[in-house]
Amino acid sequence: MARSTNEQSVLRYWRDVWSKGDLRAVGEFYAQTFRLNGEEETVERFAEHVEAWRAHFEDFTAEVDKLFTCGDVVVGRAIFRGRHVGDLWSVPATGKMTEVTGIDVFEFEGGHVVDHWHEADHFAMLQQMGAEPRPA
Repeated sequence: MARSTNEQSVLRYWRDVWSKGDLRAVGEFYAQTFRLNGEEETVERFAEHVEAWRAHFEDFTAEVDKLFTCGDVVVGRAIFRGRHVGDLWSVPATGKMTEVTGIDVFEFEGGHVVDHWHEADHFAMLQQMGAEPRPA
Protein backbone atom coordinates (compact mmCIF):
# COMPACT_ATOMS: atom_id res chain seq x y z
CA MET A 1 0.00 0.00 0.00
CA ALA A 2 1.31 3.44 -0.90
CA ARG A 3 2.26 5.78 1.94
CA SER A 4 0.29 8.99 2.41
CA THR A 5 2.06 12.33 1.97
CA ASN A 6 2.04 12.85 5.74
CA GLU A 7 3.48 9.37 6.37
CA GLN A 8 6.25 10.09 3.87
CA SER A 9 6.93 13.35 5.71
CA VAL A 10 7.26 11.49 9.04
CA LEU A 11 9.64 8.95 7.48
CA ARG A 12 11.80 11.79 6.10
CA TYR A 13 11.70 13.52 9.51
CA TRP A 14 13.06 10.50 11.37
CA ARG A 15 15.62 9.83 8.66
CA ASP A 16 16.81 13.39 7.97
CA VAL A 17 16.42 15.10 11.35
CA TRP A 18 17.22 12.31 13.78
CA SER A 19 19.37 9.82 11.86
CA LYS A 20 21.28 12.34 9.72
CA GLY A 21 21.14 15.42 11.97
CA ASP A 22 19.87 17.71 9.19
CA LEU A 23 18.58 20.65 11.22
CA ARG A 24 17.18 22.43 8.13
CA ALA A 25 14.70 19.58 7.80
CA VAL A 26 13.15 20.61 11.15
CA GLY A 27 11.72 23.72 9.45
CA GLU A 28 10.41 21.66 6.55
CA PHE A 29 8.53 19.33 8.88
CA TYR A 30 7.07 21.59 11.58
CA ALA A 31 4.99 24.75 11.37
CA GLN A 32 7.04 27.76 12.53
CA THR A 33 5.35 27.47 15.93
CA PHE A 34 3.79 24.21 17.04
CA ARG A 35 2.86 22.33 20.20
CA LEU A 36 5.22 19.69 21.61
CA ASN A 37 3.81 17.59 24.45
CA GLY A 38 1.25 20.32 25.06
CA GLU A 39 3.72 23.23 25.19
CA GLU A 40 4.37 25.90 22.55
CA GLU A 41 7.60 25.23 20.65
CA THR A 42 9.46 26.92 17.78
CA VAL A 43 11.43 25.42 14.93
CA GLU A 44 14.59 27.15 16.17
CA ARG A 45 14.32 25.85 19.75
CA PHE A 46 13.52 22.35 18.57
CA ALA A 47 16.50 22.34 16.20
CA GLU A 48 18.69 23.28 19.18
CA HIS A 49 17.17 20.37 21.13
CA VAL A 50 17.94 17.94 18.29
CA GLU A 51 21.52 19.20 18.04
CA ALA A 52 22.04 18.87 21.80
CA TRP A 53 20.49 15.40 21.95
CA ARG A 54 22.59 14.12 19.06
CA ALA A 55 25.72 15.47 20.81
CA HIS A 56 25.00 13.04 23.67
CA PHE A 57 24.70 10.04 21.34
CA GLU A 58 27.16 9.05 18.62
CA ASP A 59 25.80 7.25 15.56
CA PHE A 60 22.24 8.13 16.62
CA THR A 61 19.56 6.55 14.43
CA ALA A 62 15.78 6.35 14.35
CA GLU A 63 14.34 3.21 12.78
CA VAL A 64 10.62 3.18 11.98
CA ASP A 65 8.83 0.13 13.34
CA LYS A 66 5.14 0.99 12.82
CA LEU A 67 3.28 3.83 11.14
CA PHE A 68 -0.48 4.51 11.12
CA THR A 69 -2.59 7.32 9.70
CA CYS A 70 -6.05 8.55 10.63
CA GLY A 71 -7.05 11.70 8.78
CA ASP A 72 -4.43 14.39 9.46
CA VAL A 73 -2.81 12.41 12.29
CA VAL A 74 0.15 10.05 11.89
CA VAL A 75 1.17 7.77 14.75
CA GLY A 76 4.51 6.05 14.66
CA ARG A 77 6.66 3.77 16.77
CA ALA A 78 10.38 4.12 16.31
CA ILE A 79 13.48 2.49 17.73
CA PHE A 80 16.17 5.00 18.66
CA ARG A 81 19.77 3.80 18.94
CA GLY A 82 23.03 5.50 19.77
CA ARG A 83 26.25 5.32 21.77
CA HIS A 84 26.14 7.44 24.94
CA VAL A 85 29.14 9.79 24.54
CA GLY A 86 28.02 12.94 26.36
CA ASP A 87 26.84 13.68 29.89
CA LEU A 88 23.06 13.45 30.02
CA TRP A 89 20.77 14.06 33.01
CA SER A 90 23.69 13.82 35.45
CA VAL A 91 24.89 10.56 33.89
CA PRO A 92 28.49 10.87 32.66
CA ALA A 93 29.28 9.52 29.18
CA THR A 94 29.55 5.72 29.32
CA GLY A 95 30.28 4.76 25.72
CA LYS A 96 27.44 2.22 25.98
CA MET A 97 25.02 1.57 23.15
CA THR A 98 21.39 2.34 23.95
CA GLU A 99 18.21 1.21 22.25
CA VAL A 100 14.93 2.86 23.19
CA THR A 101 11.45 2.68 21.74
CA GLY A 102 9.27 5.73 21.32
CA ILE A 103 5.74 6.52 20.23
CA ASP A 104 5.01 9.77 18.40
CA VAL A 105 1.69 11.33 17.44
CA PHE A 106 1.95 14.00 14.73
CA GLU A 107 -0.98 16.21 13.71
CA PHE A 108 -0.61 17.88 10.32
CA GLU A 109 -2.15 21.07 9.01
CA GLY A 110 -1.23 22.49 5.62
CA GLY A 111 1.60 20.00 5.16
CA HIS A 112 3.35 20.80 8.46
CA VAL A 113 3.14 19.37 11.96
CA VAL A 114 1.21 21.66 14.31
CA ASP A 115 0.97 19.27 17.28
CA HIS A 116 3.43 16.56 18.33
CA TRP A 117 3.29 14.21 21.30
CA HIS A 118 6.38 12.10 22.05
CA GLU A 119 6.70 9.30 24.60
CA ALA A 120 9.90 7.29 24.97
CA ASP A 121 11.18 4.73 27.44
CA HIS A 122 13.81 6.97 29.01
CA PHE A 123 13.94 4.74 32.10
CA ALA A 124 15.18 1.84 29.96
CA MET A 125 17.71 4.18 28.34
CA LEU A 126 19.05 5.25 31.74
CA GLN A 127 19.31 1.61 32.80
CA GLN A 128 21.27 0.80 29.64
CA MET A 129 23.59 3.71 30.41
CA GLY A 130 24.20 2.18 33.85
CA ALA A 131 22.33 4.81 35.87
CA GLU A 132 21.13 3.66 39.26
CA PRO A 133 17.50 4.44 40.05
CA ARG A 134 17.05 6.68 43.08
CA PRO A 135 13.98 6.72 45.31
CA ALA A 136 11.67 9.66 44.77
